Amino acid sequence: MQQQISCFIVEDDPQALAYASTILEAYDNINVIGNAKTIVEAASAIQLKQPDFIILDVFLDDGNAFEFLALFKTIDFKIIFTTSYAKFAIEAFKFSAIDYLLKPYDETTLITAIDKVFKALTKTNYQRQLKALMHNVSEKTTSKKLVLKTSEAIHIVELKDILFAQSDNNYTSFLLKDESRILVSKPLKSFDEKLKNDHFFRVHQSFLINLNFISSYHKRREEVVLDGNHAIPVSQSRKKSLLEYIDALV
Repeated sequence: MQQQISCFIVEDDPQALAYASTILEAYDNINVIGNAKTIVEAASAIQLKQPDFIILDVFLDDGNAFEFLALFKTIDFKIIFTTSYAKFAIEAFKFSAIDYLLKPYDETTLITAIDKVFKALTKTNYQRQLKALMHNVSEKTTSKKLVLKTSEAIHIVELKDILFAQSDNNYTSFLLKDESRILVSKPLKSFDEKLKNDHFFRVHQSFLINLNFISSYHKRREEVVLDGNHAIPVSQSRKKSLLEYIDALV
């Protein structure tokens, strides 16, 4: 990091605040311009001081981080989330590719997160990813979204529109309902871990399917058919679990 950047810390734990402040103040190019422990204090101070990025605890004394973010019409600052609640945070943030720190974190983890926020995200792309995150954690949401980055664009796709994902060495190809494809430079394994709790199932080493699109299963060919015309091979090791799922639908 070469440029001078400003940071505001939103944290209600005094020890966590002191720890983050101490780490950041040791770096000449990071200027900590303030802190707050409540949503009301933070919103007012951030609108006035306009930091480049904030370190934001997910759960605060008077609400949570997403209630806080909803107070802003536009979010012009980058965000690094922190939390002690891994189960909630990891599931939400995996979908939207927003950085988070699981407490307790070390100095290297914090600085790496700052580097990633500034180097990997343009302002336009960041706003789109933040919007996807807010969608995913909303209590009213009925369909989660997944951010898929290609060499040319960032796609925000609803899970209900994905038929299946196919491995292509270290790449993954997603086929959508409209027959379009999106190729991303991540292995299928990473998406298997993200989507396994959202009706996606790894039927084969090379295929991750959306269980909601199953229309038939052919025993002799050991294939599952999605949406009436996409035949996907099923491995021996996965067949039993898949058939148990299909039986439970009856």
